[in-house]
Amino acid sequence: MASIQEIKRRIKAVTSTSQITKAMEMVSATKMRRAQEIALMSRPYAVESLRILRELSLHAGGYVPAIMRPRGNPLEASGQNAKSIPTALVLIAADRGLAGSFNANVFRTFERKYAHALTNPEKFVFISVGKKAEEFFARKGILPKAAFKGFGDYATPEEVRPLTAGLVEGFLSMQWDAAIVVSTHFRSTLRQDVLVREVLPIQGEKLMETIREIVPEYGRYSITNNLQLTTDNGIGERQFEYLIEPDPKSVMDALAPELVEIVLYDFMLEANASEHSARMVAMKNASENAKELKESLTLEYNKARQAAITREISEIVGGAEALTNI
Repeated sequence: MASIQEIKRRIKAVTSTSQITKAMEMVSATKMRRAQEIALMSRPYAVESLRILRELSLHAGGYVPAIMRPRGNPLEASGQNAKSIPTALVLIAADRGLAGSFNANVFRTFERKYAHALTNPEKFVFISVGKKAEEFFARKGILPKAAFKGFGDYATPEEVRPLTAGLVEGFLSMQWDAAIVVSTHFRSTLRQDVLVREVLPIQGEKLMETIREIVPEYGRYSITNNLQLTTDNGIGERQFEYLIEPDPKSVMDALAPELVEIVLYDFMLEANASEHSARMVAMKNASENAKELKESLTLEYNKARQAAITREISEIVGGAEALTNI
């Protein structure tokens, strides 16, 4: 059995750890809610931008911006289907650890979905977002074409813009035929799913589904799921008078990349909220484990102290009896 002093030292260390993890749990909860709020604030802008883009297409004689023209179905790509133009794979993870299995789940999904990409990297272009994503590619012997990190607790539009500009420029210049993002989608505090989503080329229905997914299924913000997003059918039935300058084509070419930026920004905010949620749960579990360990050590300490007292009493009694028998 450990000494009383050693047990007291352990109790002090566990108590200190418990206080730290409890504080981190509370901070992560606040950051998670803030990330959700920011994501929801961007939702009306995304919906309105998509609506305007669709209505402008009616005035442009069916013109479709280059960024919205499909070149195949990269989500169904396999190792046997060699393509002349690679596909850009964007992996979004965290900059820090202590978030439970958050990063591991992202990497596991990526490996399962794109095992052929890791064995045949020349057919793909890899882009990492987050320090942990960059480290993952390094372990696989892959050098990302671009690496973004240091976004902090909440991504800002300014921080996401270089990523968006790079993806759009590469798509338009035929450096890759599509851009696919692997990231964590926030559904609730206790559930975050890793999803594979295509951002380039822009497809209206998929984009609208992404916009709907911004709202979590449960929690204080889930009530906004009842909002009706009417941007699909009947949009051409509403009559608007537009003064489009310089022309519909130029406006659509400028507006379409903005939608990509909104989508990627929402992906980053979802990943932020998921990370903070995972860290909150991990710290909560750590606090509970520390509490249980403290109770166990306290019981062990009381037993050791009682044993020491009993031993001292026995020694005193034995000494007294020895003196009596002299």
